[in-house]
Formats: sequence, C-alpha cells, structure tokens
Amino acid sequence: MKALFSATAVFVAVSLCSSALAQVPSFPKDEPYAKARKALLKKGWKPVHEPEAGFVCQKGDPRCEGRPETVACAGTGNANCIFRWKRKGVVVDVNTVGETQPVVTDVTCHTGCS
Repeated sequence: MKALFSATAVFVAVSLCSSALAQVPSFPKDEPYAKARKALLKKGWKPVHEPEAGFVCQKGDPRCEGRPETVACAGTGNANCIFRWKRKGVVVDVNTVGETQPVVTDVTCHTGCS
C-alpha cells in the first residue's frame, strides 16, 4: 500500500510539473526573434511590460524598438537580450543573441512553472 501511494504521489507531481512545462514555448535553434515573437503572439502569449526594468536599451536600438517585452539588452559582447512573456500564469524569458538580427538561444521559465 505504501509503495502504491508513493508511486501515485510521484506520478501526480510529475504530471503537474509536466503540464506547466508543456506551456513553456520552444523554438528551433537560431530562430529569428522576429519570427518567434509573431508565433508567441499568435499562441496567446502577451508581452510583459517591466516599467521599472532600469536600463534596457539605448534610444534607437533596433533590438528594442516596438518590443515592450524587452527586459534587458547587453551593450557589448554577443548583444544578448531578454524578452519576457506571459500566458495563463506562466512567465517565460526568451533569451537572444545578435545585434542586428537577434536569434533565440533559449527560453527559461521565470515564474509559474513549478
């Protein structure tokens, strides 16, 4: 009986985590962020506006223009950016590299995935 309860508890925990993780979007390697952004909007993801994000981008930075979901963009190195999205209580960060044509490197869960 104890083993059955433990197995059931593990299955329920895995099922709950899997359902949350299933909500985290994924993209092919080096997917252009512009294309990923359109897909997110189409699937019901909403840009998260971070009004107190501090320094995000310098004026005129094409990585940020028209992208209110921008949380941060590096001014040097690989020109990394973080863009934040929300859907059904799940908040994810879409990480990119590239200054003129940013591409998605990965998507990480910010909140609501566990």
